[in-house]
Amino acid sequence: MQLNMNRALRHIVPLSNGTFHRRMSRTDVQLSEMAQSIDAVKHETIALRKQLDSVGCAEIKHNRAFYLVAEPGHPNYGDELIAREWVRYLAVQHPDVPIYIDCARPGPAATILRDEHPRLSVVDTLARLTRENDFASGDVRDQSTRDIAQFVVQALNDEGKAARYASGIELLRSGVRSVHVLGGGYLNSIWRVNLARLSVAAWARGRGIPAIATGVGLLPLQDPDDSFVREAAGSFISFSVRDAESYQTVIDSSSPQQVGDQIQEMARTQISLAPDDCFVNALDRCYAPPEGLPDTMVCVQSDFVDDAAALHRHVIATLNSWEVGRGATIGVVECNPYVDYPIVESLESAGYHVVFFPLAFLLKDGFPARAGQRWLTTRYHPHLLAAAKGCRGSFITVGERYYAVKHQAVLRMGSHWTNSVIGSTGLRPGAGFEDAHILQEYAQQIRETADVIYHE
Repeated sequence: MQLNMNRALRHIVPLSNGTFHRRMSRTDVQLSEMAQSIDAVKHETIALRKQLDSVGCAEIKHNRAFYLVAEPGHPNYGDELIAREWVRYLAVQHPDVPIYIDCARPGPAATILRDEHPRLSVVDTLARLTRENDFASGDVRDQSTRDIAQFVVQALNDEGKAARYASGIELLRSGVRSVHVLGGGYLNSIWRVNLARLSVAAWARGRGIPAIATGVGLLPLQDPDDSFVREAAGSFISFSVRDAESYQTVIDSSSPQQVGDQIQEMARTQISLAPDDCFVNALDRCYAPPEGLPDTMVCVQSDFVDDAAALHRHVIATLNSWEVGRGATIGVVECNPYVDYPIVESLESAGYHVVFFPLAFLLKDGFPARAGQRWLTTRYHPHLLAAAKGCRGSFITVGERYYAVKHQAVLRMGSHWTNSVIGSTGLRPGAGFEDAHILQEYAQQIRETADVIYHE
């Protein structure tokens, strides 16, 4: 290009012009430098394009977040435990991938989980949509789960229906790579608005976002919540439950039409009976140091019973039958603040020395179970964690439609504790877990179920 221009100019300008030759020499140099710069830019552009092509969709996906649906922040120990164990798992497996937890009380949850993952955020988009909608007024028992679920899906498709949460809806639309509904006992007809959160799976599937649920406890379920859950489960890639009754509910149908619809939906879903989600890390780092923990432990709630005084009398009578005399030290564990405290006053009035372990202790120092203890509890996760530590114990069933299912699930997972029926004494505590390797097996089983979204 330079030579052609040179020749053309020399036809016009006399060759004897020295100024011309000097200027053309400088022009030749400038044009040559410009050509080299253009070539360099071309090479850089080609290299960048190759780099972008090699990254592809996988890298775009990598930059998107994991979206977890759960219920920490009330706080209630089981919900905190499950959320924490999944966040810890992801902190090891995917420390660079952002995590969002969607729950009803994001403030307390964010504080409790603040040190568990470097890129954790807590939001309440789905939880808000299930509580602030066209059907949220009036008695919660009169609300239709299907109506609320329909509103949730409509709002996710059109943020104008819930404009206050448009930013959270946009995050779900374009900022997440998967949705994971964590296990726990918050999805049932007692708190039916929570069930509507399951509708996120059908919406996500329509946008190519995979959704799973793990270790869910669904009972009690009333009609028509049971049919809603079966239909919702069919939108998940994988849907596991932690108790046999929930499993039977998900796979059962009550009409030929439902059978046909269910077969079609379930063909896309792996339905399984699984351990509790708390085992995802084999309970590593879950327990408090054993030094100084009392030999006898109690965790007794005051809700789910009509006569708390009768329950407390039964606890004291059971301790007497175990030959735990007045003046002995009893450890009392609190899983739900205020609800689990009244037994302290009853035990102290009966002459026992009480060492109280508030929920704040459990969250900071760990669960206060050690080998050699005896436990008496109404609650599910204390039964599970103490039995898994090898402790002997008995469980007291309160809320037959809720806790009976939970304690049976712990027996299936490996506990041999005895059922202490209110009003009946003399029953000895049963053994805890006997298989030392079962915790690792449970962790592997849970992780394999979740690999569909977390394995790379």
